[in-house]
Amino acid sequence: MPNDVIVECSFLIPMTRDALLSDGQPHSSKEWEKLDDTLFAKFLGGTSAPGLYSGFYADPHTGQRVSDQSKKFIVAVPRFQLDELRQLLIEACDWFCQKCIYLSIAGNVEFIQKP
Repeated sequence: MPNDVIVECSFLIPMTRDALLSDGQPHSSKEWEKLDDTLFAKFLGGTSAPGLYSGFYADPHTGQRVSDQSKKFIVAVPRFQLDELRQLLIEACDWFCQKCIYLSIAGNVEFIQKP
């Protein structure tokens, strides 16, 4: 696929900080604004899908089931900038106190986490 192709990417950010990494409390508006500002600066736009997405997963450290509610974001990214999106989400793991962030690139799923 040529580098100039634009692909639809989506990712999920849980509404609260990870309870094992942090305090499990909701994020402040500061984190959400930082994400919006960075998406605009790097990719010139993005969409916050309406409503919340309820999900569950096995915690990678405890193996226990974790349920959460997340915001879904959709952004059109030129193929040559996909690594920039991945890097942004690595940084967002810190901003939002998450072990990893679910990313879908044109239907292919990755779990982004700090190295």
